[in-house]
Amino acid sequence: MGGAMITQEQGLPPLPRPPARLLSLRGRIGRAHYIANTLGSLIASFVVVYLISFFLAMIGGSLARTLYIVLCVVLFYGILPIFFVILTIKRAHDFNFGGWVALLLFVPVLNLAFWFIPGSRDENDYGSVPPAPSAGIKIVAVLFPVLLLGGYLATGPQPERAPSSASPSPATTTLKTYTP
Repeated sequence: MGGAMITQEQGLPPLPRPPARLLSLRGRIGRAHYIANTLGSLIASFVVVYLISFFLAMIGGSLARTLYIVLCVVLFYGILPIFFVILTIKRAHDFNFGGWVALLLFVPVLNLAFWFIPGSRDENDYGSVPPAPSAGIKIVAVLFPVLLLGGYLATGPQPERAPSSASPSPATTTLKTYTP
């Protein structure tokens, strides 16, 4: 180990960075990819749960019901949050912030900041500029939020029930005592 250490100052070209993978904490991800991946994975999860529930309904019984509950808990409380945190860390890297900023994902309304903060235009501490999104990714990144907002607004406010003019009637059923 007595050799001289070669440094960047000696004129060597920089080492190329390996391409970032989707499930890696390394690298950057742009806004359009972030929106498309988060909302797309959420919609895909609902479709998968629906299809599996359809097949489990054919089986029926308590085993199918238990499998459905386990699937939903693992998917929505295990896999999806981890995936969202990974994407949010990479999104924070895009505007040259550390991964700890991804904790804002758990703060309501503030988590939408990751949709609107532009990324660094040049290479930053976390990698080179992410590839430009394709036209399809741009369409999905605009279409998913519009559809979600439109679906929310389409439900509209629920009308208040007008109080009935008749006086409330007393309960017509009585509680039965529990006997083991």
